[in-house]
Amino acid sequence: ESGWPSPQLREIEMKKGSARWNTLYIQTLVAVRRLYHCARLIHGDLSEYNILVCPRWQVKHGPLEREEGDEDLQVVLIDFGQAVEITHPAAVDYLRRDLSTVTQFFANQAIDTLTVPIAEEFVVEARREETRDVNYDYSCGEEMEEESKKSGNWRSIAETWNEKIDMEVLVAKLELMKK
Repeated sequence: ESGWPSPQLREIEMKKGSARWNTLYIQTLVAVRRLYHCARLIHGDLSEYNILVCPRWQVKHGPLEREEGDEDLQVVLIDFGQAVEITHPAAVDYLRRDLSTVTQFFANQAIDTLTVPIAEEFVVEARREETRDVNYDYSCGEEMEEESKKSGNWRSIAETWNEKIDMEVLVAKLELMKK
């Protein structure tokens, strides 16, 4: 805004353990999941250097008329020079490395994080349908995603993606980790 770039995640100064760090962590994992399912990509070099933080209104689609909550911080992934398709032979290794780097950064901010294997499971599990039930059977979403892959129209998934559901599921997984 006004010629100033959004800060990198590493440049954000907040109290360790704050709820805002937790929100940024959740947004980051949801963004990695969306990248995986909607663009069928693994970042390959994800770290606190390639995650920007800005007000939500700056990344909102559509008119830039501000609404309630638009000043909330939002993560934005950048620098896809090393990104690979999810079918790349080393894609799983790159995903694990990305998740390990992200997990370590946020753990250093004194918040609860998922283990890398659980974070990986969250990222790759089938697309969820419109439901608030975190115990939902995802088989229907999996069938829809498979159909999108077969038809070559997998990018249409992005149009109906619901990050709120992913955030709810991720919060539930974090709560289970605490127990």
